[in-house]
Amino acid sequence: MNFLNQRFLQFLCIFLIGYSFLGGLLLPLSPNIEKLDYKSEDTTLVLNLSIPKLKEKVGLFYLKKSVLGDTSSLILKPTHIQKLETGYVLKFSHPSLFKEFQKEDVLDLICHTETWGGLRYFSAYYLDTVIGTRLLPNNEKINLPEKQFHWSFPNRTILRESIRNLFYHVPMWFTMMALLIYSLVHSILYLSSGKMTHDLKASRSAGVASFFGVLGILTGMIWAKFTWGAFWTNDPKLNGAAIGMLVYLAYFVLRGSLDDEIKRAKLAAVYNIFSFTIYMVFIWILPRINDSLHPGNGGNPGFNVYEQDNVMRLFFYPAVLGWIFLGFWLTEAYVKLKEKKGE
Repeated sequence: MNFLNQRFLQFLCIFLIGYSFLGGLLLPLSPNIEKLDYKSEDTTLVLNLSIPKLKEKVGLFYLKKSVLGDTSSLILKPTHIQKLETGYVLKFSHPSLFKEFQKEDVLDLICHTETWGGLRYFSAYYLDTVIGTRLLPNNEKINLPEKQFHWSFPNRTILRESIRNLFYHVPMWFTMMALLIYSLVHSILYLSSGKMTHDLKASRSAGVASFFGVLGILTGMIWAKFTWGAFWTNDPKLNGAAIGMLVYLAYFVLRGSLDDEIKRAKLAAVYNIFSFTIYMVFIWILPRINDSLHPGNGGNPGFNVYEQDNVMRLFFYPAVLGWIFLGFWLTEAYVKLKEKKGE
């Protein structure tokens, strides 16, 4: 890690974090459907929607099954469109009347604009029953128009302004993972060589990784409160992250309970390998085989599917690199501080 002592990479670290921080805060959100109310009748579904930032007229509306990436022609167009000052009132023949839809289908509302491409309101309507045998009218394949380039972030249903947390919450976890892998490698190197330098680097990188893990949990709790309505839910990903932090807490308790330096280093190295394995099971494997609210787990699409926006990538990837560089920078400084103290 001596390369991190170079001023160039330290400057790059500060630049990348500052760039993503300022850009993540200052760029506006694109227009989207920000509010939707519906009234369901026997034969009619009425949607009242608000798109306050949109200046142009919408060319096409339709309801579609909530399957990302699906280009099928199973769409339902409105029978009546009323333009309001900041939105529209749409009337549809009720989706439950058509046999192409099924009970428990979730329908998205999509509207086409020349400037912003396809605006999408996820989960606009949930079908609790389907009683009809009619075929969907006007079934034609719809291709979303390409969005013109704008210096703005995607405005997504539920997420809204909180989508900016993507530049903080996710890089914190990337940094934690990079440092835990680094710690694991040095624990293995210690067991094979017996050099105390590897034990020192393993313990200090695990400590900095735990710090970023706590930051990841805190930023995630704020995000959860905004999007799910609670700081914590009984979710496999969240519970797995908390258990993983406790497993690593036990690693530091183990180190602090032993006075013999050699014995402490050997036991800590073995336990570190165990901790990493357990943590990977809890945050990567179990959430993927169970229902989970967390994006990218339990059948939920990740942000690479949700946002599909190159502007966000221009700030997200630098944020990931910047925070990882910062994590290793802090680790190197922590190691040097302990070496000066003779530990």
